[in-house]
Amino acid sequence: MNLLSNPSLDHIAPVPADGRLRVFEDSGEAAAVIPTDRRSNHAPSILALRSGGLLTAWFGGSDEGNKDIDILVSAFDQASGTWSEAAAVTHDEIRSAQNPGLFEAPDGQVWLVYTSQLSRQSGVPETFNLQHTSVIKVVRSADQGQTWSDPETLFSREGTFARQPIQVLSDGTWVHPQWLCFDDDTKNGSDLPVLQLSSDSGETWEQIDLPNSAGRVHPNVVELEPGRLVCLFRSRFADWVYLSRSEDGGRTWTEPSATEIPNNNAGLSAFLLPSGRLALVSNEHQAAQGPGEVVWPYERMRIVIAVSADEGRSWPVRRVIEAGDGFAGDGNLRSNRRQEYPHGVVDADGLIHVVYAYSSRRAIRHVVFAEDWISGVEDQVHTDCKLWG
Repeated sequence: MNLLSNPSLDHIAPVPADGRLRVFEDSGEAAAVIPTDRRSNHAPSILALRSGGLLTAWFGGSDEGNKDIDILVSAFDQASGTWSEAAAVTHDEIRSAQNPGLFEAPDGQVWLVYTSQLSRQSGVPETFNLQHTSVIKVVRSADQGQTWSDPETLFSREGTFARQPIQVLSDGTWVHPQWLCFDDDTKNGSDLPVLQLSSDSGETWEQIDLPNSAGRVHPNVVELEPGRLVCLFRSRFADWVYLSRSEDGGRTWTEPSATEIPNNNAGLSAFLLPSGRLALVSNEHQAAQGPGEVVWPYERMRIVIAVSADEGRSWPVRRVIEAGDGFAGDGNLRSNRRQEYPHGVVDADGLIHVVYAYSSRRAIRHVVFAEDWISGVEDQVHTDCKLWG
């Protein structure tokens, strides 16, 4: 009998996907794995309701792009500290749903905005993917996510995709970041980010283009102060996270430029922390040092939160939220299960909530922590250690 087969050793089971939020004292964070009966679960969004509740939504089914992919929703019960079993709120026999974004309008109605593309089916040729057939739809809830309306088309231009939810700027303007996909041979390298602005609570929208921005997708708009915005982008070239600035409330933008944060052509999420610092949650991995050919790395191994105190010019403070499996070396990177597509928000108590597709999309994981958890303590070494004095 070897050491590992010794029956006297304790065997620690993995955290069950039962939706229960647990506090891990060794790390100082709380986390839950949300229950789902779907084989593949991806691209979650989380909403901190003004009432104090939490909702999360994602798409799930057999595989991304298939007709059995629906939008699923789960609600967090504060009393029990548990997420509800996932429930489908959309279904379409010929279209596949993706990338939900949850938004609570000023009137209290919850909007769930999502992309809807033709699914894989006979008679529909697919070269790379079918994102060029996508439109954007919405379902709404007047009871905090308990029941939902039938789907309506919100943006009908084919090829329109989105990831970040609608948000309301300080002057009351609604902004919905999107990107446009085309049926060509670039493997989505020609995707163009755009912003949709509305001054009438989503009744009508004005499209804003961004200069020299092909291949910069998943635009995440953050308002730093009234009228001053930044937008952070995923890169189709798997090089860096890119950033653009606006000084006129999102009407005009600078050309996106590379930050110091690596990007692996995978989803990211940017938002303001309670301190006012800018936060970015992403997979910090890359396959190139600059734009060129489109790259789709398999490796989405760990999730990191990075913090900037100078509006995105530098990111000196970072912490790993999800370490993943820890396989290292170029020949072993694909042994890591994928942890991907994080989305983060801050609730009314100043706690940070991040959800992401967990363990190669087997479930959605929810992590909660306070801002000071990111930076740690100032002095972790005893003063008697002269080397570190």
